[in-house]
Amino acid sequence: MKRTLQPPRREVRPRSVEELALNFQALRDEGLHWLQKLAGERWTDHNLHDPGITLLEQLCFGLTDLVYRSGFPVADHLAGPGHEIDYQALSLHPADAVFPCRATTREDHRRWLLDHVPGLDDASVDPLLDMPGVYQLRLKPSEWLVGEDESEDEDAGDAPQSDAAAQQARYEVRIAEARKAWHAQRNLGEDLAPQVHCDRDVMCELQAAIDIDGERDAVQILADVYDRCARFIAGAPVADTLHDLMGAGKTLADIYDGPVMRHGFLRPSPLSANGVRRLFLSDVAEEMRRVPGVVDARVIAIVPDEPDRDDLSAAGQDMVVGSVAWFGEGWALSLHLPSVQRPTKIEVRRRGLTVDVSARELRRRLNDLQTAGRARRSRQQADQAEQAKALLPTGTHRDLSEYRSVQRHLPAVYGLGRHGVPPSAPPQVKAQVKQLKAYLLLHEQMLAQGLAQLQAMRSLFSLDNGARQTLWIQPLTEAQIPGLAELLDGPAERDEMLQNRPFASTADIARAQQQRLDGGTARKRRVLDHLLALHGETYTQNSMRQFCGHLLHEELDTLLLENKAAWLRDIVTLARDRAAGVDLTRPSWGQMDNCSGLQRRASLRLGFRLWHDRPLTRVPRDHRVMIDAQNDSEDADSVGSPATITNGGGGLVPLPPEFSDRGMAAGTSVRPATRQQVQEDLAQMPWLRRQRLPVSLTRTAARADRYRLLPAGSAPMTPPPTLHLQVPPADSPGLEDDPAPHAALFALPQPDPAPGCRLVLGPDENGRWWVIGSFKTEDAARRAAASLRLFMLHLDQECEGLHLLEHVLLRPVRAQSPEHQQLKLPPHFHRLRITAVLPGWTTRTAQKNFRQFARETLRSHTPAHLSLSVQWLSLEDMQAFETLYEEWLDSRLALSSAPEDVRAQTRTDRVAARLIELMLSWPPTHERPTPSAPAAPPEGSEGTEAPGASGGRSP
Repeated sequence: MKRTLQPPRREVRPRSVEELALNFQALRDEGLHWLQKLAGERWTDHNLHDPGITLLEQLCFGLTDLVYRSGFPVADHLAGPGHEIDYQALSLHPADAVFPCRATTREDHRRWLLDHVPGLDDASVDPLLDMPGVYQLRLKPSEWLVGEDESEDEDAGDAPQSDAAAQQARYEVRIAEARKAWHAQRNLGEDLAPQVHCDRDVMCELQAAIDIDGERDAVQILADVYDRCARFIAGAPVADTLHDLMGAGKTLADIYDGPVMRHGFLRPSPLSANGVRRLFLSDVAEEMRRVPGVVDARVIAIVPDEPDRDDLSAAGQDMVVGSVAWFGEGWALSLHLPSVQRPTKIEVRRRGLTVDVSARELRRRLNDLQTAGRARRSRQQADQAEQAKALLPTGTHRDLSEYRSVQRHLPAVYGLGRHGVPPSAPPQVKAQVKQLKAYLLLHEQMLAQGLAQLQAMRSLFSLDNGARQTLWIQPLTEAQIPGLAELLDGPAERDEMLQNRPFASTADIARAQQQRLDGGTARKRRVLDHLLALHGETYTQNSMRQFCGHLLHEELDTLLLENKAAWLRDIVTLARDRAAGVDLTRPSWGQMDNCSGLQRRASLRLGFRLWHDRPLTRVPRDHRVMIDAQNDSEDADSVGSPATITNGGGGLVPLPPEFSDRGMAAGTSVRPATRQQVQEDLAQMPWLRRQRLPVSLTRTAARADRYRLLPAGSAPMTPPPTLHLQVPPADSPGLEDDPAPHAALFALPQPDPAPGCRLVLGPDENGRWWVIGSFKTEDAARRAAASLRLFMLHLDQECEGLHLLEHVLLRPVRAQSPEHQQLKLPPHFHRLRITAVLPGWTTRTAQKNFRQFARETLRSHTPAHLSLSVQWLSLEDMQAFETLYEEWLDSRLALSSAPEDVRAQTRTDRVAARLIELMLSWPPTHERPTPSAPAAPPEGSEGTEAPGASGGRSP
């Protein structure tokens, strides 16, 4: 009987609920349901032969194509030309970037130091009990590495024992590298003690016997035994690869636990595991047996050059010693490696016979092993990066926007295909076909728009410079729908009627509609919120919005979008390094890549455009703008008397009612198009750079609604006059002759008698009005107002920022610092405290509510174990502080290069003492005390007290 071969059965994956709801039959049933519901009284024939049902089926078929293209893998939608995904632009970061954290625990610091400093067996960071936040660094250099620092001579293994100078030079190199590595992971409120301790090696001799077998040469086997035992006794770090750990069943979250590793994933130190401080001979024998080719191993003894007291007492009683002291206070065992002068004490036997091993060949093989080990360490970094990159998904770039009209699938009798209507068809039939084509065009344009949106998915989620576009257009063309051009443009006799239409083509109409529907940045911000949620972050920006009343709606939308995009662009750094401190071994002043985590996070949350350490008073100095805040109100929220002008004698009189009645808002319709136009407008305002400007004027000039236009001669110029910001004429009386006409004039010239338009600014926070200048036309005055506002906004943004002072870094470096002793600081001054210094003269920072918002933001992002103080400074006080602060940063940078240099230590202590003295001179609150009554401390200021508020002279 002949047997029939059955094809193998294939299991069909069950369709999901979403797939069942979006297939052709489900879409047809849904469309038919709504047809019956909405047109059931007039349209009763819903059978297959009905033309309306045919059109419904064709549109449903077009929708299934859109559904099919949407079902491609996410990686395909995000892949660009070349089939590569720009993960950085999409804020999609690999596991080796998002899972690791900053070094925090003792084990974290050990692994970080061993990974970044070659030539270390072990490292530890221990806190000093008398100074919280200060750590003692202890290193154990790898002296057993024969060829690393010494020459390649065969007997170089004993050179470190006889050359103390060379050993000290190697120690200094590793100490410098360890300092640099620790400071790269320094956390806020932490510092390193000046002295770094290095454990010395107590050399020991290994006496053992091994049995070997197999094809390997005895020299290679013995060299591997020595290499493995030397690493084990020295406690050398052992690293696993990503492939090994994933093969062991570990998840990526468990693998990337701790700081970022470049040379593999280090295991815990065997020296400190389970608190065991003794080296057992059986453990060393077990390490020998793990060498390929070793059948059996027996350790007879481990003889240190300097035996421990307990080991000596046990040996004196003729007892069998199964272990020796492994490490102690300031020392640790290290294995003697054989050389010509020091032959091996390990007996090698093969099948019961002793094998002679050449000391010279053994030494050369050991040098080769250590050279290969260093090469393997260098190669591990590239290998690990490649392994991590291989875990990222890859996609296939597809052109998803290509649309094929559903009209091509209709029967030819409809006249909609490529052949169209026969020329012999009557005009009525041609008109009906055009009507049907126009009707279907509305539906097909929606399908084409869906495909265009699908194609732009990569751009939608991109962080490309805060791009705000969220809708994409794809107008249908003649190639897709034959006869479309005639349908849209109409007969030739109508061309004359359409010559004055606002849009030149259907593409222009589509772009205009796209801009209208895509208006604003709310949809783009929701997209960014989705990306933030992938990282477990939320960022509403509601609090920031209420302090931006000086910005226009478009400017505020742009600010919020760019701010959220900047947060998302640096999400990995902001999340991982939230407790990071400044790296003191690298320049930080004016460097955007060296900034504390708190400063970066708080600056972005407060809406500051720049977040790094830089001189906040530099931009006004560069523009030669002098801002005077001494005699001006510091309370931007205060509500004064009604708007007034200054009279000739310096008093205040009510503003004449006709003054405000004649004013006309300048508006924002005319704006400068180029930087050159801004400079031309500012050149007509010489008062900007010729005298000190009241700070209230700079804040008022940032508001577009405070500019008014007045016809020439509409404002009274005899007392009481409007305050002018111009240069006095040369023939005006001097101040000594008659000071009254000049007392209220801000370098007053007489207004230009020529007809024109006067630009007025006001009222400011104190109710004063300012005449900016006279211009020939209203448009010129409006553009000048916009230019002045842009300039003041630029000054405002550049002056916003903050500085962080870590009190632990201001402690004396020397054992005795007379400069610090003279200050008589309380004991807690340097302990776990930081001070945030912010400008108090900008449009936002002068507001009381913003200051409270800033305090709460800083407090919420400050590590819980640190005490925070907030200080607001005027422009003059900030200039004095930044001059001294920059000098102190330079001294700390010089000290990091030579930490034991007495001159560098003395300079650092002196500058730190001067900086502390300046901090003590600041008032205890953010408001200036009046001469008549001292300022009282704010309520509940315990957590955010300013320097000096805790009693005595302590900040």
